[in-house]
Amino acid sequence: MKHSLYNSRDESTGFLFWQLSTLWQRKIKDVLNPFKLTHTQYVILAVIEDLQETVTDINQKLISDISTIDVMTVSSTIRLLERKKLIKRKKSRTDTRAYTIINSKVGSNLLIKAIKEVEKVDRLFFIEDTEIFQNQLKNLIKSNRLE
Repeated sequence: MKHSLYNSRDESTGFLFWQLSTLWQRKIKDVLNPFKLTHTQYVILAVIEDLQETVTDINQKLISDISTIDVMTVSSTIRLLERKKLIKRKKSRTDTRAYTIINSKVGSNLLIKAIKEVEKVDRLFFIEDTEIFQNQLKNLIKSNRLE
């Protein structure tokens, strides 16, 4: 491309990452369809499930911070997941004006089944040395995270 630093699109790390990300997301979408979950809904349920093990008051901001999904998308997705009866809001133990978000029993059970399928995709898709690749991804996330 004549306006680029690169002679070929195959030299653009960003474009290669875009292609890889799109291919992976398509595969994830395919395995989540039978569960009637979007990838965003799945990630939010998974983050809540993980947080429930150690955090007593789970709020939208915390979910957003961990998942890097913007707060407005988390908010609208939480409302949808609540309508689908996959999560519940209950009064916070520490702040009487606030609510904490938890997965319902139905949400947790659905997530457990979905996790198995998503992890199967990950194992087949990311066939490189997973530990090295994960460390490289973690370093990129850490150096680019907006704080």
